[in-house]
Amino acid sequence: MKNSVLTNYLKIYRFIASNRLAKKDLPERYMHAHLVSVLSTGLLMWAYAFVACETMTSPIPGIVGIAASTVHLLSPLLYRRSNNYFLFSNIFIATGLIHQSTFAFYTGGFDSNILIWLGILPMISGVIAGRKGALLWAFITASTVLGFLMLKLSGFHFPFAISESGQVVSQGLILFGWIFLSTVIIWVHVLLVEQNSTKLEDSRQRTQNLINVLSHDISTPLTVISVKLNHLIKTPLSELQLNSVARAYKATERVIQITESIKELRLTELGKKEITYGEIDLREMILELKEIFADRLDQKNIRFNWSVSSEVYSFISSRSLILNQILGNLLSNAIKFSTAGSEIRLRISKLDHGIQFLLEDSGLGIPKDMRENIFEANLSRSCIGTNGEVGTGFGLPIVKGCVDRLNGKITFETKTSHEGPPGTRFKLFFPT
Repeated sequence: MKNSVLTNYLKIYRFIASNRLAKKDLPERYMHAHLVSVLSTGLLMWAYAFVACETMTSPIPGIVGIAASTVHLLSPLLYRRSNNYFLFSNIFIATGLIHQSTFAFYTGGFDSNILIWLGILPMISGVIAGRKGALLWAFITASTVLGFLMLKLSGFHFPFAISESGQVVSQGLILFGWIFLSTVIIWVHVLLVEQNSTKLEDSRQRTQNLINVLSHDISTPLTVISVKLNHLIKTPLSELQLNSVARAYKATERVIQITESIKELRLTELGKKEITYGEIDLREMILELKEIFADRLDQKNIRFNWSVSSEVYSFISSRSLILNQILGNLLSNAIKFSTAGSEIRLRISKLDHGIQFLLEDSGLGIPKDMRENIFEANLSRSCIGTNGEVGTGFGLPIVKGCVDRLNGKITFETKTSHEGPPGTRFKLFFPT
């Protein structure tokens, strides 16, 4: 039964969402939420339209009910033309408001029990469109109910066009309708939890496979490269050659350390290894980063100006390589988006209960349309650097994940050339 329902639902969903899935321009959850809401409330919409047509002396509630129910039912098809989910959800919700408000107006107005259905609209809108949708329709529905109340207080006489049998049926629809909707919502919730549990387990297995690749298939050849580079360092070389080989050796060693760190982190998460803490020499870490990025800094003639407060000698943490990765990613981005001859500044200082890192550049700045979701991996976009550098677009989401692992906070201030002197300033705080 469950598999049959799910199979038929997915057929409908794929037909509606085919264009959006092909273009990948809208998260699937919006379309799923819209379609499930339509299917769960559509039966009630049409039931009230039928009651209005059969049991009311005025044709208006029936006509409005059929028209609203038709638009309500067809609203998911709009996704075949566009990805404007907020507009489509508002169209869908508006049909319910119009239908039920008209029905209530002709069955006693403010005294009509049908008005209780307006209370579900902010919830449905919130499920589809998030907080903005919930707030919008909370205001609209509250204003509608207030309008009915003001009319009653002013002495307006609402028409009562429904028959006694129609009133009984509409009252039954309220009672059984709420039972039906709550059952559907719980059923869908349980189904999604089961599906997500399966996906989570698959994702966990893929992560473990990746760890295995990092810890064996990658670390093994890297070790060979490191050994060969170490041998080269001990052979007669020119100063330029020795400098290049030494940098390559240090970079290779750093990658090996990162793969080992990832392996240890995974073992710690699985409870197979205890977390160990130790001091991180911040000055030594910055000097190492400066050496790693020396070639890129030289290519653009960028000055890297850094300072560590006299109060900060070390940083106690369980993740020295994670902190290195945070600063490395931020510094890499700063270089990428800085112009030739500019300066990048790093300041580390002691604050109450923690350490603050400030990294500033006078580069291009972060565009307005990217700022809100800059730390979200699923919405990350890569920009071209000032020298045509191409990145993956996942640097800042990785930084955010690493900062969270250290129980820290990260914020930023940025301006583009259209907003004033361009540049970006990242502020990091880690408790001590």
